[in-house]
Order: sequence, then structure tokens, then C-alpha cells
Amino acid sequence: MKNLTPLTRLYLVSTWLIGGVFFTWNIRLLNLEIEDVFLLVVLVLAASFSQIFRVEGTTDRSHYAISFVFYAFTLMHLGVPSALTVILLSNLAEWLWLRRPWFISLFNTSCYVISIQIGFLIYQWINPSGELQTWVSVAAIFIAMVAFNLINHTMVGFIIWMARGENFGKSGIFDLLPLMVDQTMLVMGASLNYVWNYNPYAVLLFTIPLYLIYSTLRVPALQRKVEIDQKTGIYNHTYFMQQFQNELVRANRYDRPLTVVMADLDLLRQINNTYGHMAGDEVIKGVAKIIQNSVREYDVVCRFGGEEYAVLMPETALETGLVRAEKIRKAIEAEDFIVSTHPQPIKATISLGVAGRESSSQSTADILNHADQALYQSKANGRNQTHQFLAGRFFQ
Repeated sequence: MKNLTPLTRLYLVSTWLIGGVFFTWNIRLLNLEIEDVFLLVVLVLAASFSQIFRVEGTTDRSHYAISFVFYAFTLMHLGVPSALTVILLSNLAEWLWLRRPWFISLFNTSCYVISIQIGFLIYQWINPSGELQTWVSVAAIFIAMVAFNLINHTMVGFIIWMARGENFGKSGIFDLLPLMVDQTMLVMGASLNYVWNYNPYAVLLFTIPLYLIYSTLRVPALQRKVEIDQKTGIYNHTYFMQQFQNELVRANRYDRPLTVVMADLDLLRQINNTYGHMAGDEVIKGVAKIIQNSVREYDVVCRFGGEEYAVLMPETALETGLVRAEKIRKAIEAEDFIVSTHPQPIKATISLGVAGRESSSQSTADILNHADQALYQSKANGRNQTHQFLAGRFFQ
């Protein structure tokens, strides 16, 4: 929270306040029959489970909201106060279980509260009678859920833009797949109200397609796990080389710069012999985290070998790559690595080599070999250095 810009903090606080006003205004109207109280408890539990075990999206920072099914059903069957209760309690359960930053959880909750309130107002405007047996009710539900979906995505998109500098296009907040998945969840939940009014037990039949949707949406995240180095949590060598080849083809096609950084942790064997292999593993993990935090989100960071790392920097000139590599080196040099097996922090350094695309005739092996030669130069000159390779020569 303290690292956010004043404008970002203002946006967060404004969202919290608007969400809080909507929630406070509606919750005083909560009035349920005894049988509806039991249903509300079930919906809270189902939504909480969906939030805690939510499906990861196409990136580590995105997810698909299966809980939207329960939010939409609660809204259409029990009304806004009950829907807001389900939203609040399920997001609270998620925060208690996963311990994500509180201000992010509160922002997400406020977005849902605002979106569902506006969506319901649109539904009432289109279908003021509330009659379900007409085509108007179907249209009203669909349009209301579209409004919910777009408002929620827009609000999240703005906070990503402010906090990370990623506009709507770059963040993918309006990509067709996440929009359609969320819309499907919302429409399915709202449609269950029709089923419930006809035969409540028939709602159980929808657990089968919901499970299939949940399982299908998990596939990209499971595939992504195959691309991740299990020890460090960054990408593995295979994924790096695939992305490197793709980016080099693109760079050659449009004659764009591309830079690769090779890095090697200095004297890991000495760390292992002095502090133990468990401590060495913790340093390897800590270095990976520092490298990942030191580059752009769309740069590809991988564990290239045992204590070797590589960073692919698309759209990056060699001079800029050298500056970023030096940033990595200085951050690692300044870090105190805390390990449970030793009372004192461990110091470590890293040597780096930087090389870039110089012509369209180069292959990935050529560029990697140049970066590796620059890395060797850093090692040979005393370690904890950064060298770049350019036109057959080395520079610091």
C-alpha cells in the first residue's frame, strides 16, 4: 500500500467508500425467511470454496471467478442484500485462508459490490415488474450481467493501469476469453433462478457442467506448471528456449532489438560447504526472486542450469539490457539472505553477461554463446561483474 502512487491510493479509497455506502445501504434491508437463511449459508460456503480454490487464468495474476455463479443466483433469487452478504463473507474467507494483501481483497470486494448494485438497477429498469415468464426478463438478466461484467473488468483494469503501468490492451483485462468466461458464470447463476422456481432439486443437475467448466479452465494453469522450475518458481530452460525462438523470429521480422542476460551465482559450492546445501538452495531461490523483481513483467526469467539464470528482454537495446543487468547485480550484492539453518545472514554475488541481436543471421545459439562468453569474462575478471558482448568485443 505504501508503495502506491497518491492517485492509485485515491482510487482505492474512493472504491472502498462507494462500495461501503452501497453495502451499508442494502444490508439494513436484509430480511429473510427461515428457509432462505439455510440457503444463504449454503451459498456463502459454496462461494467461499470457489474463491479459495479459484482457477488460475492465463497468467499468475489472473483468475476465473467461479464464485460469480453463486453471486448471480443469490442476486436473482434472494435480492441485493443477500448477494452482498455472500460477496463480503466469501471474500473475507478467501483473505483469511490465502492471506493476500488486505487492500487488494477489499478492493475486489468493493468492485463486486458496486458492479452487482449497478447491474441490479439496470435489471429493474428493464424489467420493473420482476416477472420471469417473459422475454423481457431474459433480456434484462443478460444485459444486467453484461453490465456487471464490464464494470468489474473496467475497475480492475484501471487499478492495474495505475499500479503496474499496464493499459487495458497490455493487461488483457478485456481479452475475449476472460470476458466470456465471467459472462458465462454470471448468466448461468442468474438462470438457475428459473430452475429453482420450477424445481429446486433440479439445481443439482448443474453441478456436473459447473465441474466440467472448472476442470477445463484449470488446464492452462496445469500446463503452465510444466513450464516452471519447481525449486525457484521461475520458468525452466525448455520454456525459455521456446520463447527465445519466438521472440527472435519476431525481432528479425520487424528489425527490433532483443537482449539476453546470462547470470551465474558466484561460489555456490563455497556457500554449500560453509552453510550447508539447504542454505545454498535458499540462496538460489532468493536470487531467482530478486532477478524476477528487477525486470519487467513480460521479460522471461528462467533457471538455466544449477546456479545459472537467463533473462530474455524483448524490445530491449543492448545498452538498456546492460543497465538492467547491473541493477540485478547490485540488488543481489546488497541482499542479506536469511536461512533457518544459520543465525547470520548469508551474502552472495552474481556474475552476468549481456548480448543482443546484432543481425538477422544470428540464431538463438549464437546470441546465447555471446552472452555466455561475456559471463565468462565477468568470472575471469574476478566475479561480481557485468560484461556485454558487442561486435566480438567485451565491455563493462
